[in-house]
Amino acid sequence: MTVSLLVVAIAPGAALFLFFYLRDRYRREPFGTMLKTFVLGAAALIPSMGISLTLQRLTGWSSSTPSILHAFVGAMLIVGLVEEGCKYAVVRLYAFRQPAFDEPYDGIMYSVMAALGFATVENVLYVLSGGAGVGALRAALAVPSHAFDGVVMGYFLGEAKFARSDAAGNLISALGLALAVVAHGLYDFIVFTIDKAPFMMLTLGLFVVLSWVIIFKATRRLSEQSPYKHPPLVDLHSMPPPPGQGPGADPPTDAPKRD
Repeated sequence: MTVSLLVVAIAPGAALFLFFYLRDRYRREPFGTMLKTFVLGAAALIPSMGISLTLQRLTGWSSSTPSILHAFVGAMLIVGLVEEGCKYAVVRLYAFRQPAFDEPYDGIMYSVMAALGFATVENVLYVLSGGAGVGALRAALAVPSHAFDGVVMGYFLGEAKFARSDAAGNLISALGLALAVVAHGLYDFIVFTIDKAPFMMLTLGLFVVLSWVIIFKATRRLSEQSPYKHPPLVDLHSMPPPPGQGPGADPPTDAPKRD
C-alpha cells in the first residue's frame, strides 16, 4: 500500500518534469545539474517549514482563520514569500551560476526543477498521511501550482541572466521572485477561503486554466529565444574577436589621425 501511495505522490512531479524537459527544444540541460537542483529544492522544504511554523507561532496565524484579510496576508507572507524565497535561493545561488545555464529557457527549467523537488517531498508527506484521494487532488492542483510558480520565477531569471548589467539583472530577478510569491499566495488564498466563499471554486478553476495558458506561452517564448536555434550564430558568438577589435584594443593603424 505504501509503495502504491509513493507512486501516486511522485508521478505528478515526474510527468511535469518530462513536460518541461521536452519543451526545451534546442539544448536540453545535463541531468546532473538538474538532479542537484531538484535535490536542493527538496531540501529547501526543511527551512521553509521551520520558518513558516515559527512565524505562525509568533503571529498566531492559521490557514483556517475566519478572517478573509488574515487569510490573504498569511497566504502571501507566511506561505508564499517563505516557500518561494527558499526556492529562489536554490536557483539563484546554485543553478544560476552553472555553466549549463546558457540560454533564457534554463531559467524556467531550473526553477521548475527546484519547485518540483520541493513539491514532490511535500506531496509524499501529504499523500502518505491522507491517502490516494489526496494524491489525486494534489496531482491536479497543488503540484502543477508549484510548477507554475517556478515558471513565473524562472521566466524572469532567464531574462535576468542575460541582462545588460548586473543591476538590471538583479532588478529582473527580484521582479520574478515577487510575481512568484503573488502567484503562490493567490493559489493558497483561494484554497484557504474556498469553504468560506463557495464562489472561490470558480476562481480556482479560472486560476488553473490561466496558469496553463501562461505556462505554454512562457515556455514557448523562451525556448524560441535560444541561441542554439541557429547553431552558426552560437559558433560566431563564441569565437574570439579578431586582432585589434577586442575590448581595450589599440585602434587600427590605418585609422584617420586627428590634429
